[in-house]
Amino acid sequence: MKKPLSDTIKKFYGIGDFGFSLMTQVELYFFMFFLTNVAKLSLPLVALIGSITSIVDAVLSPFYGAIISGTKPLKWGRNRSWMLIMPPIVIILYMFQFTKIGPDPIAAFIICAGFILSHIAWNIPWVANVALIPLLATNPDEAALLASRRATYTALAGIVFSYMGSPLAEYLGQVTNNEVLGYTLLAGLTALIMTICYWIVFRITEGYEQTGAEVTQNASTAQKVSLSVMWKSLVQNPPLIVLLISDFFRYMVNFVMTAAAAYYFTYVAQDMALLPIYLLVGSIAQMVGSHIAASVAKKLSTRNASIYGLFGLAASLILCKFVAMNLTMFFVVVVIARVFLGILTSVMVGLYSDVSIYAQWKTGEDASPFVMGLMTVSLKLAVISRGTVIPFVLAAVGFTPEADPMTASLALKTAVINVFLFIPGIFALIAGVILALGYNLTRERVVEMQNEINQRKASPEGASS
Repeated sequence: MKKPLSDTIKKFYGIGDFGFSLMTQVELYFFMFFLTNVAKLSLPLVALIGSITSIVDAVLSPFYGAIISGTKPLKWGRNRSWMLIMPPIVIILYMFQFTKIGPDPIAAFIICAGFILSHIAWNIPWVANVALIPLLATNPDEAALLASRRATYTALAGIVFSYMGSPLAEYLGQVTNNEVLGYTLLAGLTALIMTICYWIVFRITEGYEQTGAEVTQNASTAQKVSLSVMWKSLVQNPPLIVLLISDFFRYMVNFVMTAAAAYYFTYVAQDMALLPIYLLVGSIAQMVGSHIAASVAKKLSTRNASIYGLFGLAASLILCKFVAMNLTMFFVVVVIARVFLGILTSVMVGLYSDVSIYAQWKTGEDASPFVMGLMTVSLKLAVISRGTVIPFVLAAVGFTPEADPMTASLALKTAVINVFLFIPGIFALIAGVILALGYNLTRERVVEMQNEINQRKASPEGASS
């Protein structure tokens, strides 16, 4: 039987995601700005950097979980070891992503190398951290609770960064009398916080995962998972395939809205001073949604909470399209949408925990890090795909960046509202329909499979296999 969750884990498991999100906010909000306005690289070179880094990052995304599942557990366990040894490496590599060393071509090469290598170094412990959910949880409700803690701390990081990010970058630049170095140090500082936060999770989960020595002594625990088993965990796992497709559209909602927000406040609201308010209020609403997600999932089940959440998100975003010209009504409805986003950020991670149990029940081997890591595939594909949506919609109405926002035409305002609200609403609707029609793994079935897995491990045949 699994060790019961401690109160410390129930309260603080998501602290690693707080540090991780705080660090990645630097890239999300400042990377393009840094390249164009701080490092002052040419636009073609910036476009090249963006293309190379995003494509390589997407191509590598399926391998992080495979590395964890496909190698022998290290000294502190299959997952926890990576959370101890990899984060410090990120600190240096991430700093190189925000540098300008040498002539522009050399600087671009160093930036690309810093981006790619830092992402490799941080994605492995990220996958290891999320793979702890099926390891720690004894049932789907506990998995939903842990996923909710992750999402809550992630949203909290967004709130903290909205206050500290830009001012701290400016302060560090002034103190060092070097604007570039200000962003370099900001990246390093947030990566250091990420390291400390992951080490906290490493400490509070001690005793919940077999160490490398214990695995060696226990013949019932596989040393490593073969590539064939990982492949079967994917192709013989219909709920996982449905989840990956649905999650792609859910990520598209988030990324398109994030990228399009500035256009709304520039051309529709015509007041960019409202953007920071939107970011803050939206982050708070998302944190509220994340916090209540565990209770919602316990009442409805993780599957049903995800389906209802996607339909609720779709309805609120589509409704918001029709009130977007009224700022007060816009903020009211969009806050409701962000609450649904917070719920979904939590409960859909819980679904990955469920499909990892299905994979173990199906194959007889635990490939949870590989299965949990596959959620990055949907994420990375959405990152690449989002770049086609906004330019296509804006080009259809003859958008030109030189135009005065105060004289924006009704057609342009409508296009911006569509790309910010209506199209993401359609994406959420598609995700909900896919999940409702294709994902049939219920809470009761997950409990049955987990009990059967436990019985296999306890049987003499399971102990000798």
